Amino acid sequence: DSETERLTAQEKLALELPANADLEDWNLILVNPWEALPSEFVPNLVVVMNEQQIDSRITQAWEDWYKAALDAGHQLFFASGHRTVERQSSNFNRTYNNYLSEGYSEEEALLKTKEYLTEPGHSEHHTGLAFDLLDQQWVASGRTLEPDYDSQASQQWLVDTMSDYGFILRYPKGKEEITGIQYESWHFRYVGEEHARFMELHDLVLEEYIELIKLRDEM
Repeated sequence: DSETERLTAQEKLALELPANADLEDWNLILVNPWEALPSEFVPNLVVVMNEQQIDSRITQAWEDWYKAALDAGHQLFFASGHRTVERQSSNFNRTYNNYLSEGYSEEEALLKTKEYLTEPGHSEHHTGLAFDLLDQQWVASGRTLEPDYDSQASQQWLVDTMSDYGFILRYPKGKEEITGIQYESWHFRYVGEEHARFMELHDLVLEEYIELIKLRDEM
């Protein structure tokens, strides 16, 4: 039956995973609305552009990608990198209170806030492995983190080249139910080149990739 066939396809895919796909791999850490950042996790941060911070282990990948963007004619704007749990709390509460002041009920305000913001402790930004990228022109024209940033050549270039540097678009269209987050055309996450290429090739988000590793490990 189709259930068996679907499972078989999943198992086949699991067997094709890169040999180094491991649940203990630091660059595959999963943080989402259901999975909190492990309390013992401490990122080793370095400052990059715009006073933003990322994990030191991805600095080279970021710098190479940024330089390639410049060479391709794209002036990137580093909008947001590592965020502390405290900073996420403040962002979350501010957004929630804004919705309340607009007349939303507490329940509605919470749902609206969670469309683009995760609860403190559940943001990928805590890892230092994720960041929000726009371009200078977009920002100069008064635009911000908006889904239709994907209308820009710079965003399309980022998506076309991201896996070469080990990055994925973390919250793509059509995967909202799996990631728990609305489409974000600006949010990129480091996973490493082999993982990124595999995920891109098979149209997988990190949650699906992790499930495949679990499946393979159980086989």
